[in-house]
Amino acid sequence: MSRQLPGVEGPHADATLVTGGAPAAAAEVAVVLVHGRGGTPEGLVRLADEFYRPGAAFLAPGAVRSNWFPAGHDAPVAANEPALTSAVDCVAAALRVAGDLRVGPESVVLVGISQGGSVVSEFLRRHPRRYGGAFVVSGALPGADLAEWDVVDAVGGSDDEAGPLADTPVALDSSAGDPYVPIERVRATADALERGGAAVDLRIDDGAGHGLADATTTRIGDRIAALLGGVDAESTSE
Repeated sequence: MSRQLPGVEGPHADATLVTGGAPAAAAEVAVVLVHGRGGTPEGLVRLADEFYRPGAAFLAPGAVRSNWFPAGHDAPVAANEPALTSAVDCVAAALRVAGDLRVGPESVVLVGISQGGSVVSEFLRRHPRRYGGAFVVSGALPGADLAEWDVVDAVGGSDDEAGPLADTPVALDSSAGDPYVPIERVRATADALERGGAAVDLRIDDGAGHGLADATTTRIGDRIAALLGGVDAESTSE
C-alpha cells in the first residue's frame, strides 16, 4: 500500500510511504526502511520479507526521483541541503506514522541501506533518543569531516549519563573493499554515534560488497524478534 507521507517540507514534500508486513491492528514493532540512491520503497519492502516476523509492520518512505540528496555523502553538508533535512524529516514522519499505530520509538527499528544509511545516521544524530534499534548498511554519516560530528552538539548537550541515544543498539555493517563508502568513514560514523550514547556494533567483512548481506538480514530479523518477545537487548550482536 502506498500513500503520501504527511508533514514533510522541502524537496521531499511529495514523498510517498509504502507499507507492508503486519496490518495496523496487529503491529507491535515498526521497521522503518530507507532505500538507497536509485532504489525504491517498494523494492525494499519486498526485500524485507526475508526478515519479516508476525507483528512487524514495514514503513518505507520513498525519495523523490529515488535520490535522497544530490551530492556524495562525503560532501559538505551544505552541498546536500535542503534535501538532506527533508530526507531526515521523511524518517521522522514515518516515526509519527508508527506512533499512529501505537508503536513507540522503543519498538521501532530503523534500517538504512547505502544512501539510506546516511539518512538514518543523520536522523539518529539530529533526533537522538532510545530506539528499538538501527542498522546502517553500507552507509556513513554525511559531511566532509566526521571527526567533529557529534550527536550531543546536534541537540545542545544532554544530562543523560548514557548519552542522548540512550544505549540504542546501532549496527553498522560494511565491507573492507566497499567501492562507494570508504571504511574510514564507516569507522568515523561508529565513533560519532558511540560518543552520542549508542551501543554500536561495527562489523566489517573482508569482501567488496555493497548492500544488504544475508548475515545482516538475519540480524535484523533477530532484533525484530527480540523486540516482539519483550527482550530489550543492549546489542544487535546476539
